[in-house]
Order: sequence, then C-alpha cells, then structure tokens
Amino acid sequence: VRAPCPQEKNNSPTVEHGTARERTEGSVITLRTLQNALRSFCEELSADIKTQIGTLHGELQDINNLRGELSSQMKTLTDNQSESINKQREMEKSLTDVGDRVVALEKANERLSNDYKKALEKCMDLENRSRRQNIRIVGVDEDSEKSNPTRFVVDLVMQILGRENFRSPLIIDRAHRTLGPKPGPGERPRALLVRLHYYTGKEKILQLSREKGQLLYNGSPVHIFPDTSPEVTRLRASFKHVKAKLRTSDVPYSLFYPAKLLITAKGSRYVFTDPQEAEKFVAEITTA
Repeated sequence: VRAPCPQEKNNSPTVEHGTARERTEGSVITLRTLQNALRSFCEELSADIKTQIGTLHGELQDINNLRGELSSQMKTLTDNQSESINKQREMEKSLTDVGDRVVALEKANERLSNDYKKALEKCMDLENRSRRQNIRIVGVDEDSEKSNPTRFVVDLVMQILGRENFRSPLIIDRAHRTLGPKPGPGERPRALLVRLHYYTGKEKILQLSREKGQLLYNGSPVHIFPDTSPEVTRLRASFKHVKAKLRTSDVPYSLFYPAKLLITAKGSRYVFTDPQEAEKFVAEITTA
C-alpha cells in the first residue's frame, strides 16, 4: 500500500473549505435577491392595493351620490304619487257627483220630453180643432172667384156636388186662397181655403165628394179635402203610396184623424199608424 503524498494531504482541506464558502456566498446572494424581490413585490402590491382602495373610495362616493339622487327622486315620486292619489280621490268623488247629476238630468229630460210631447200633441189637437169646419178645394183656376170668393164657393159646391143634395142653404163664413205668391200662367193654382158655418155642412160636403168620386169644374178635376195642420197633413201624406196600392188592389180603407189607416181585409179590420208597417201588410195581402 502506497502512503499518501504529503501535498495531497495538505491540499484537500483547502479545496473543501473553498467550496463551502462559495456555497455560503451563493446562498446569501440568493436569499438577498429573494428578499429584494419580495420587498419589491410587497411595495407593488401595497401600491396597487392603495390604488384599488382609492378607486373603491371614489366609486363608493359615486354610489353615495347616486343614492342621494335616487333618494331625492324617490321622495319626489312618493310626493307625486300621494298627490295623484289625493287628486284621484277628489276626481272619484267629483265623478260620483257628476254621475248622480247626470242620472237626475236624464230623468228630468225624460219627464220634460214626455211633457213636451203631450203639450205638442195637445197644441196640434187644438189647432186642428180650430180647423174642424174648414175644407180645402184644390184644382180651381186662379181668379175664378172674381171679387166674391165666398159666393163663388157656394155656387161651386152646388154645381160639382149637385144642388139637389142640399135641402137647406149652404152657409160659408169666409173663403180665400191659401197664402203664398200668386202663380203665373200655366202654373198650379193655389187651393181655396173655406170655412163653413156648421160642422155638419163640412161633413156633408166631404161625404158627397167621396160618393161622387171624380169631380170636374170647367173640364178640370177638382179635389176636396179636410183642412188640417201642416203636421197632420205631413202624417196623412205619408200613407199616399199605401193608399194608391190599396186602390189598385180594390181593398177598402179609411184614413181617420189624425193619421190612422183602417184597412178591411180577410173579414177583419186592421189599424196602422206607421206607413212602413202598413206597406208590409198590404204587400202580404196583395201577393197572397
């Protein structure tokens, strides 16, 4: 066995010592670097946290401001809602009052309408009663009566209805043309309005005119009608077409005051005050 060299024995501890020192210094450097890196990271993190906290403070301030605005707006909305509720209650009360008044007005209007209708019917009846002794003669040429229309009407009635039908003299209170401008040559003459002294005289003239049918004076047709108010005349005229159909179909009928159409058909009598209903009925009995 070879004995160790003195140099090798002296050199080994020195090499080992140098390696340990290098390791220690490397460890120190690495720890210091880590400490520096950790310190730098902490500083950055602290700065970042401070920045975030500042941002959060700003956002919280904005939220607080917005909350204040919302609170103010909510208060305004609440006040407006309360005011609206109060106004709504007032309006409901007013509407209830108005509804009650409208109901009362409708009842009053209905009552007044009925009273007006009754008054109108009474006035129309009174007006026609004042005309109950009047007749209208249509178809007599203008100026035929000369200067004495009353005497002319007496002679006219005797001539077209027959003197033999009047045992007693015919008494006429007055006679004149209906109001209105005098027609020109070739135009339709105005009707003669005649007031008889007795109601029986008027009825006799109307009865004879119905019995004789067509009446002629100087070759022209003459018609005699009872004198009625414009309202009654309009109501009676509304049955004109119905009466024409009844005459064409030879169906007996009568038109009573103020405007009641009596139709005799199928052994029964039917009364109509509505021209449309009368037309429907006539269409049924004439087509059956």
